[in-house]
Amino acid sequence: MAGFKDKIIVLTGASNGIGAATAQLFLEQGAKVAALDIVDATSSSDEERLNVKCDVSSEESVNAAIQQVLDKWSTIDVLVNVAGVMDQFERVGDVSNDIWNRVMNINLNGPFNTMRACIGHFLTKTTEQKGRIVNVGSLASIKGGTAGVAYTTSKHALLGLSRNTAWMYAKEGIQCNMLLPGGVSTDIIKNSKVTPDKVGLDMVMPTMATSVGTCAPEDMARAILFLAGAPGVNGAELKVDKGWSSA
Repeated sequence: MAGFKDKIIVLTGASNGIGAATAQLFLEQGAKVAALDIVDATSSSDEERLNVKCDVSSEESVNAAIQQVLDKWSTIDVLVNVAGVMDQFERVGDVSNDIWNRVMNINLNGPFNTMRACIGHFLTKTTEQKGRIVNVGSLASIKGGTAGVAYTTSKHALLGLSRNTAWMYAKEGIQCNMLLPGGVSTDIIKNSKVTPDKVGLDMVMPTMATSVGTCAPEDMARAILFLAGAPGVNGAELKVDKGWSSA
């Protein structure tokens, strides 16, 4: 994709953290951004930005949001799934159904819903390059000791969803890549209203202690734009963690 000027970007989790930084960077590159979030937007929509209140865990809400984007701009070029929540660091024997279902519905079913809706549109295009997808995972997508069972499972499953999509649509002009952030300075734990399970937290702390520092949301935004625009990059998993995963 030769630059993002006038490209239409659908971005979930756009109200803060990685999502907000990514929306801003796309706008600076001349893109038009549909900012989806369950939180009411603090800024108004304009010609370059469309704020859409959307519950990504609801297929109905997602389909309505995507239709709103198509009604405004007629097409979609890039989907970026950032929206996510933490668990409470519980082990499998301790996690409640409520926590399990909430994390899965947002972290896994959310991207599934948006991907299915956008891919349906991508496949109607006659251009060779039909669409790009970037899913934001975590080092918990490849590690077992950085979070509880619900979050870890959701991010492992999102990696599988991303890999399968990359392969299954590779010949149809759709690319799917995944960002694996390490520590990032965001409010995900505060926004998830997490009260950590002490036993689980004690188990993950040794892994967390090996981190060499946190990255800024803007670091993740730059990586997302790379994955969304680099020709030939498909099925990639890009770790941005200051080398943490190399330990």
